[in-house]
Amino acid sequence: MRKRFVKVVLFGALALATTTSFISCKDYDDDIKRIDNEIGQINKSLDELKTSIGNNGIKSVTYDAATGKLTIVDANDKSSSCTIAQNLPEYTIEVVGGKVVLKKGGQEVSSADLPAAAAGFDPAKLTVNAAGEVSYDGVKTGVKVPTSSIAVIEKDGAVVGYTFTINGVEYPFYVADALPLTSLVFKPAAYLSGVEAMKAANLTYTKWAKNAYTLNAVGETWQAPVAAAKASNITPDMVAYYHVSPVGVTMKQISKLVLTADDKDFIGTRAAFAIGDVDLSKCSIEDGLLRVVFNGNSEAIQKIDASKITVMNLKATVNVNGGSKTIQSDYAAIYKTVMKDFVLANAKSTATPDKAHLYGADNKRNLIGKAEDAIKAEPMCEVAYDNTKGIDLKDYVETHYKEFTDTEKTPSEQIGAEKSLTNAQLADYGLKLVYSLSDYYQGEENKTNQSSFAKLNGSVLVASIEGVTEAPIAAVGRMPLVRVELQRISDGEVVNVGWIKVKITRGDVAGLNWTKDCGNFNLSCNDQKYSVQYMEMNINIYQKLGLTKADFHAIYELDVDANGNAKLKATDDGVVSPLTDADADRETICLKWTLTPWDALNAINKKEGKVTATATYKPKNDDSRGNVTITFTAVVNAPSASFDAGSKIAEYWYNSMSGIRINTVVPGTLTNDCAFISDMDNVFVGNKPSFKLNNTASEDFQIKNVTYKYIFASKNEKVEALGNDGVTYVLHVASETLLQAAPKGSAAYKDVAKINQATGEIAYQDNAVAKAILNTYSHSETPFSAKVDVILTNKCNMNLPMTDGEFDAAFLRPVNVFPNTGKYFVDGKDAGSSVKMLDLVYLTDWRDYKFEKTADYDGSTYYNYYGVQSIAIDKDNITCDLNKGNLETQKLAKVTDQIVIDQTGATAHPYGTITYTNNTNNVQAFKVKIPVIVTYKWGTVKTAVYMEIKKTEGN
Repeated sequence: MRKRFVKVVLFGALALATTTSFISCKDYDDDIKRIDNEIGQINKSLDELKTSIGNNGIKSVTYDAATGKLTIVDANDKSSSCTIAQNLPEYTIEVVGGKVVLKKGGQEVSSADLPAAAAGFDPAKLTVNAAGEVSYDGVKTGVKVPTSSIAVIEKDGAVVGYTFTINGVEYPFYVADALPLTSLVFKPAAYLSGVEAMKAANLTYTKWAKNAYTLNAVGETWQAPVAAAKASNITPDMVAYYHVSPVGVTMKQISKLVLTADDKDFIGTRAAFAIGDVDLSKCSIEDGLLRVVFNGNSEAIQKIDASKITVMNLKATVNVNGGSKTIQSDYAAIYKTVMKDFVLANAKSTATPDKAHLYGADNKRNLIGKAEDAIKAEPMCEVAYDNTKGIDLKDYVETHYKEFTDTEKTPSEQIGAEKSLTNAQLADYGLKLVYSLSDYYQGEENKTNQSSFAKLNGSVLVASIEGVTEAPIAAVGRMPLVRVELQRISDGEVVNVGWIKVKITRGDVAGLNWTKDCGNFNLSCNDQKYSVQYMEMNINIYQKLGLTKADFHAIYELDVDANGNAKLKATDDGVVSPLTDADADRETICLKWTLTPWDALNAINKKEGKVTATATYKPKNDDSRGNVTITFTAVVNAPSASFDAGSKIAEYWYNSMSGIRINTVVPGTLTNDCAFISDMDNVFVGNKPSFKLNNTASEDFQIKNVTYKYIFASKNEKVEALGNDGVTYVLHVASETLLQAAPKGSAAYKDVAKINQATGEIAYQDNAVAKAILNTYSHSETPFSAKVDVILTNKCNMNLPMTDGEFDAAFLRPVNVFPNTGKYFVDGKDAGSSVKMLDLVYLTDWRDYKFEKTADYDGSTYYNYYGVQSIAIDKDNITCDLNKGNLETQKLAKVTDQIVIDQTGATAHPYGTITYTNNTNNVQAFKVKIPVIVTYKWGTVKTAVYMEIKKTEGN
C-alpha cells in the first residue's frame, strides 16, 4: 500500500536555509486561504458518509478527481457519495542546484538559496511545523505553507481510503476495502507437533438429579454423580476461525464454503475424516474473523499418538463482477480432546481455581450437591432493593473443566491445568446455564422463605415482594438463593449444579464529610480545646443525612481506639473525644478536640502550623452506607523573635554580621595558659543579647517570659571538614552543647567543641581529631567554623523560634609558620654548611604577631605561651631537583644517600641548627625543598623552605 498526495502536497522533513528569505506570491497566499476553507467542510460530509455505509461492508469505491466526488457502494448495493474537493492546487518542493524550489502545478512560484557555508543540504534540518511554518535548523524562515491537504490511499491502483490533514492535524478515513475476499488465514487454537491446529471436543459427564425436597432451613440437595453411573456425552459442532482479508468482507460476498480433510502418512483401511459443504447460516464474520461451524465424524479423527495426522483446509467461493472465484486457506491440523469433570465457578473470585467453585463443591472437587454450603456462607453479591435493573448473575458464573488427550494408550493424559469456558462459549459445546430460585427459610418460628423476596428474569435477579408495586423496602436484609444448573442443550440433562446467595441491601447511601474550621490560635503553654456544638451537629450531620438524632446514632457509631477516643489518622493531631450528655436519649452527642501545646508545636515544625483531626462515624450493620466524617482544622500562629536592632556590636561581627571569631586568650590577660575559650555574650551590647517579638504571641512567649541559650545548630550534622593530616572528618551534633567529629566512614567520634549554656562560653577541645581540623587553614584562608544557634525557651520549655539566631563561630588557628628567604647552603664546607632554624622560618600567632621582641610587645615569650614543643624538619620528605628531577616530588634520599641534611636541638628554643653535608664528589648547584613541622599546644602547623645548594667551593 502506498500514498499518493493529490491536490495539496503533505510536507514532511522540509525547510529552508537560515540565511535566506522565502519569496511568496499573492496566488500562493490565496491558495492557502481557499484550501483551508474548502477542507474545513469535509468532516461533516465524512461523518454522514460513514453513517450511511454502516456495517454492511464495502463493494466498491470510486473517486472522480475532476468533480471531487467520492462514491461508495456497500454490500447491499446501496450507493453513498460526498464531494471531497476539486480544482485544488498541487504543490511540490524540490532541492535543485543549491536552491529550495516551491512549485505549483509544476511551475516555480518561489525559491531560496541554500546557505553558502553549508557543506551540503541536510534534509533533517528542514522542517514544517503544525502551523505550516518552514524552518531550517530550527530557525523560522518567515514562510508558511498550506496546513490542510488530502492524501489518497491506494492499493493496486484502487482507492481504498483518504487521509485529510486539517490545520496540521491528520484525520484518516479508511473506507474498508474496495476488493472482495483475497485470502483466508487459519487462526490456530493450539499447535499439534508444531502444526497449527484446532480441536474437536467430546464432552463426558454423569448427570445430576434433584432429591425430594420440602421447605427447610438448609435448602435442597441433589444426587451427586457416582462413579458407577452411566456416562452421558455431548459431541458439539466443531468451530474453526479464519482471518479474512480484506477486513470489510461480509458473509453476503461468500456463496459457498467447503471443508476438505485428509490423513497424512497413514497406512490402513480406516475411513478418513470427512466434512464437505458447510451450512452458511451457522457461519459469521465479525471484526475480520470468519467463524466456520461444521459437523464431522469425530471418531475418524486420528489420535494424537497415531502415526498420522488429520488435516483440513477451507475453500470459499466469492462473487466477483458477476462471476465467482475460489479462495483457499492453508492446511491446519485437527485433533480430538475429551472434556470432563465440569464444575461451576465464581467468575469474580481471585482464589486458586479449585477454591473458586460455586457452593456445592469443596476445594477437593468432591461435589456434594447441596445448597447448605451457600446458605451458611457470606453472600456472593448484593443488589439494592430499589434497583429495577437488578443484578445479572451470569457475570458471577463461569464453567471449569479438565481436558484430556484422545490417545491410543490408556490412561489418557490431562492437557494443562483446570480450564474454563465463558458463558458465551457454552453454546459451542452444546451447553447452557439455567437459573432458578432455590427456597430455604430463616427463623425457627416464623420460617421466612428468603427466596420469596426476589424475582428472576433469566439470570437477572431483582428484589420483589408479591403484591407490592412500589420499591420493596421490606426486602432489605433478605438473602435469596439462586440455583445455577449447567445443562445439555439438547435435552436439559444437568451436567453440574451450584448456588449463589444474594443479599438485598438498602443500596449505596453516600457518606458525608463535614469540616469544622476552628480558625487560628496563638501557641501557648495551655491545651487548646474546640468542640462541635449541638446546632452544628444537627444542621451539618443529622439534617443533611435526613435522619433524626436517634436514627443517626442507631445506624452509626464513632470509630474509637482502645481509650474510647476517636480513632484518628496517623497524620492527625490531638485527641477527639465524644461529649455525651447524662441523658443521651434527649441531648445531642457532640465531639471535643483537644490539642496539647506539643501537638501545636509539632505542627509548626512539620506542617506549617496546620493541625487537623478526623473523627469517623461508621455504620453499625449496613455496609451499603458510606462513612460520616467530621474533620477539625485549625492553624497555629507560629511566634518568632529576632535580635533587637543594635544588639550586636558591629565590630565583633564578620561576613555581613553573620559570624564571630573565636581565639585563644590574649597573652598576659585573663589567663596565661593559652586557653581556647570565648564568652559569646561579649559580642552583644551589654554583654548579653537582647530580643524582640516579630508578631503577635501569647503571654507565654512574651520576651520577658523567655530565656536564651546557645546550641550547636543541626546544620552541622554530616558536614565534612579536612584535617591537616589529610583525613576527611565528618561532624556530628552529639547534643545541644557538644560537637564531635570522626574520620569519614567511621563512628569513632571525638569531641571538637563544647558550649557551656550557663556561662555562654564556647571552648575548643584538646585531642588529635580536633587539632587536625583546627590547623588545616589559617585565619587568612577559611578557618574551621561551627554553626551556633540562639534558642529562646519559655516556662513550659517550649522554644520561641529565632529568625536570625544562627551564626558562624570561626575558630582561629593559634599559630602560623612561614619560611624566610635568602638562606642557602654551600657544598664542600668544613663540618658542613649550617643555618639556624629560626633563620629559616618564623612564627606568628592568630593576630599576625611575630614571635620576636619589638618595641610594642615581647613576642619572644610566645614560644613558651603557645607551648611550642619543637620546630623540626621532616627529614624523610626532603625533595630536590638533582638530575633535573621534580623539586616538589623527587625525594633526596631516593637520589643519593651521600648528601645529608640534618638537625640538632629541634625540641628547645631556639630549636637548633640545620646542617648540610656532602660526603662524596663535587656537585654543581641545585635546590632542595625542606618540610618544617611546628608542634605546639593546639596541634601542628607546617610549611616548606626552598633553599639553594651552591656548588662545591672553589669549583
